[in-house]
Amino acid sequence: MDHRKSYVFLLIIWCICSLSHGTKENQPMIIQSLNIDCRITSRFARTIIKTELQNQLNMSREAVFDVELPKTAFITNFSMTVDSVTTIGTVKEKAEAKMQYQKAVSKGQSAGLVQSTGRKMEHFKITVNVAAFANAIFVLTYEELLKRSLGNYELAFKVKPKQLVENFQINAHVTEPQGIRFLEAHGTFITNELTDVVHINRTENQAQITFKPTMDQQRTCPECTETLLDGDFLIKYDVKRENVAGNIQISNGYFVHYFAPASLQKVPKNVVFVIDHSGSMHGQKIKQTYEAFLKILADLPEEDHFGILIFDDKVDKWQNTLVKAVPDNIIKAKQFVSKISARGGTDINKALLAAVKMLKNTSRNKLLPKISTSIILFLSDGEPTSGVTNHNEIINNVKKANERQTTLYCLGFGNDVDFNFLEKMALENGGLARRIYEDSDAALQLQGFYNEVANPLLLNVQLQYLDHSVGDVTQNNFRHYYQGSEIVVAGHINNDNLECLITGQGVEEQFSVNVQTNITEVEEATKELQYIFGDFTERLWAYLTIEQLLTQQISAQGEDKEKISKKALELSLKYNFVTPITSMVVTAPEDTDENKELIANKPKEGVVNNDYDTDLDNTRLMDLHYYVYSDFDHQRLDHQPALLNEYTIPIQATHIPVHVLTPSPTFEPQITMIYSSWNMCFKISDAQNEILNLLHDEIAGITLNGVMTKDHKFNRFGIMNRKSNVKVDVSLENITVTHGEDVKMHLWTSSFQDDGFVSLNGEKLTVSLDRNVLIVISHKIQYLPFVVQNNLVLNDISGQIGPLLEDVELHESRSEIVVQGKHFQGKREMFCSVASSGKLCGSCWEVIIRSNELTNGTSSFVSDIFDSPRKKPIESN
Repeated sequence: MDHRKSYVFLLIIWCICSLSHGTKENQPMIIQSLNIDCRITSRFARTIIKTELQNQLNMSREAVFDVELPKTAFITNFSMTVDSVTTIGTVKEKAEAKMQYQKAVSKGQSAGLVQSTGRKMEHFKITVNVAAFANAIFVLTYEELLKRSLGNYELAFKVKPKQLVENFQINAHVTEPQGIRFLEAHGTFITNELTDVVHINRTENQAQITFKPTMDQQRTCPECTETLLDGDFLIKYDVKRENVAGNIQISNGYFVHYFAPASLQKVPKNVVFVIDHSGSMHGQKIKQTYEAFLKILADLPEEDHFGILIFDDKVDKWQNTLVKAVPDNIIKAKQFVSKISARGGTDINKALLAAVKMLKNTSRNKLLPKISTSIILFLSDGEPTSGVTNHNEIINNVKKANERQTTLYCLGFGNDVDFNFLEKMALENGGLARRIYEDSDAALQLQGFYNEVANPLLLNVQLQYLDHSVGDVTQNNFRHYYQGSEIVVAGHINNDNLECLITGQGVEEQFSVNVQTNITEVEEATKELQYIFGDFTERLWAYLTIEQLLTQQISAQGEDKEKISKKALELSLKYNFVTPITSMVVTAPEDTDENKELIANKPKEGVVNNDYDTDLDNTRLMDLHYYVYSDFDHQRLDHQPALLNEYTIPIQATHIPVHVLTPSPTFEPQITMIYSSWNMCFKISDAQNEILNLLHDEIAGITLNGVMTKDHKFNRFGIMNRKSNVKVDVSLENITVTHGEDVKMHLWTSSFQDDGFVSLNGEKLTVSLDRNVLIVISHKIQYLPFVVQNNLVLNDISGQIGPLLEDVELHESRSEIVVQGKHFQGKREMFCSVASSGKLCGSCWEVIIRSNELTNGTSSFVSDIFDSPRKKPIESN
């Protein structure tokens, strides 16, 4: 989780008109007012976004409320008033919310989702119908703790209304009892004319920031209708820190303790940089890593020691031990890094064990300072493909070798990396994981993260509250206190006096300070300060506790995991927080003509889909059946009927026919296939409760996966085209289409067309992944037959279908089928295929195989419905 900055993003609202012609009808709804009110009490922020729209036409129109909010925030309230009817959201346990969600979807009602959309933000999006000449008012509230990074707190308001707004206003009110040391506000879009519109009124403990441009001030030119408001509005501040023991604030029986001592000497660090330079890092990734690393090396203090390991399917060391960061060593290290090129596989296990061993050997030889801290900074963009490839085995190996002596920070480069794997491995070794996004500023992201952990000031920090004066305390021991950061501890107060002993290891001596607090006096001071919201200490405690429980849950197992989840759920429900284990259900009043059920989920890092889509519903299952036959039916597809020959390939002997279409030889002569007049069915024997990769083309970026239950049946399919950024999630209940940041859900009973790449007509879904691949899915009562038109070069295709599009032979006399030179025994069985032209029945040769026997060099299973299969390591002779 990224805690470096707190981002508050303005919403974008537009209207989707029901008419396709005319200018008036296509104009967006008028945003009458757009107000953001952010109130911060001692780093705890509560933000309220209120927007009012007006439909000025004599017809109903669909409006989309679309707001971006920080990933670190928890939604606490939402309401909307449409046509004088108010709808209010309530937070419920995810399973309970799921039941309401499915009930609503089955009735054709709307569903609202929160989706992860980028580095530090996620979408809250709801679509509603607004009557002619009516208004709609949306109010969203969320809360978060601002985390101090590199010496300040930062809020960034994304200003992008896309139209001139009559009443546009940003208000931020800051209250800090410690006193405000500095505060500044500016916008990337602000011109000289707008500079005076930013107003800051500040006292010793409070500040009020307002930005309220008139419509004329918003214009790009005096006569223009375009808006200037397109960019970031930034607020940065920090507080005074006169007390070395920190600052304790008390309200309503809860305390919060902020600890960030200044004027301490830096503790030397021993850091091993472990850099992936496997083939997937080629091009821009390796270039940006090199650029960032040069700057990191240049900034290393001479008292630090460092080592460099680069790895692909083998590990290369710059030096066998860590060396001091003197100028001569820095020059030689830069020369070594400049020669790095991308190649080979990825042996993560070997690389990390080598880094741990290097640190231990250097320490054993007494080459490191007695008081110092050891860090491994690990950077990779991919999955382990060489050596040990099992995630749990790698995690256990590193944890056992490390013995919690070294802090491991994992940086996942790009979208393809398994972030959950890196996060768990880092947490097991006292560190954290951070995603590095593939963008033009990736080098700055790498350097920025390193700067956060580059200057440790204290080691093994403990805040001990004596004489049972407090209870339910959040985390109060920390491996490091870094320069520019802040330690925050909260809890419940048990008596009238609060005493805390703070200890830690400094570079020259033990750090120790005792603080005693008179609770009555602090509470009186709090009342005099007139806090913006008086229950902030309790809510901040709940926020911190939930956040830490969710982190503990990642590496916990068995009963411990269940206890942690239960406690986090109880707190989420009590304090009305939308967290990864709860959902917000927005239910319209019963007396309205059209009830709507809207669900808001908080996604986890690396998960784009709604959590409901990842849950298996065992009450209704999709069965999958592949068939091969050689009949030629021009009526199967209305488009391009003269270009296709059709073959069905049954892989699992259940009930979903899958028709694979390949171009006629006269259309694409380079594509070959064995034509046969017999049918074959393959049953996969070892796939239970798994997600099976059915089809994958690495070059085209196309993947088809299916979720398989313990009964060897499929209950869901995921279709993805990475190049077009399109994902289609297909179940018996509904169809979810994700195109970039846009997410839409449809019932099978509806008809729709999305941008020409997905359409549904007469319970037949057509997905055009690109000009080469087309998938047609027909909705039946108990199964989903689908057709794949494929004009790709077959040698590039892997997955369970891939080998069946190549060399297949039948030796009927000995009941044997040969695929890719492998021999399988078979027997005759009956099958029926339901196609668009009618019902086809006949016999097939059934063969039982294991999942790893026919995949064209990729893994049989994936961890997510939209994951690509991993390449299998090439076995040496």
